Amino acid sequence: MPEIRIKNAWLLRDNASEHLNELWGDGTPLRTHDEYEDIVKEYQKAWEPHGQKIIQGMCDALDLTFRQNIVDVYIAPWFAAFSDPMVIGVQYKPDQFVATLTHELIHRLLTDNDQSAYDTPYGSRWKKLFDQDNDWNTLVHIPVHATMQAIFDEVLGEPERTKQDIAYCQEYPAYRAAWEYVGEHGYQMVISQLKADYKRLRIKKGKG
Repeated sequence: MPEIRIKNAWLLRDNASEHLNELWGDGTPLRTHDEYEDIVKEYQKAWEPHGQKIIQGMCDALDLTFRQNIVDVYIAPWFAAFSDPMVIGVQYKPDQFVATLTHELIHRLLTDNDQSAYDTPYGSRWKKLFDQDNDWNTLVHIPVHATMQAIFDEVLGEPERTKQDIAYCQEYPAYRAAWEYVGEHGYQMVISQLKADYKRLRIKKGKG
């Protein structure tokens, strides 16, 4: 399992967040370095009790292993969250940060693992698995949300986390549609389809 390093991305903040703040900050200055350090410490503290279970849970659920043994998580203001590189903003409450980091780590595991080639066209494969009519943003979040539910409900035994993420996603149409797909078809079925497809990729790669 990879080591997760949650960092105060001061270089990213100095070179990107400052410019974004000029565009969107309405004249309000960025917080101090120490204030961002405190936010990072809160995120680290929130992640620490659950992190190993979450990572092991996603690997077990999908029968995949991470290609990397270290994943750096860069924390910087005026960013949302994305998985490659792993960057997360500072607007999340600590408990919501746990869900957000889980979400982004699943993206990373699905697309950068030891079982399939890095340049695998996952999108076209998932389009065949999860309905041709879903748009791209919905499509890539169906496997993420199914895996999140497996982790929150089964591994952590906290289905309330699933309900909280579904509620949070209601204002984002693609995320909402992905959760609706998972709710309709069942997260176990989505994961079963994923595992079967990765098995085909392993055989193709010679790891059968």
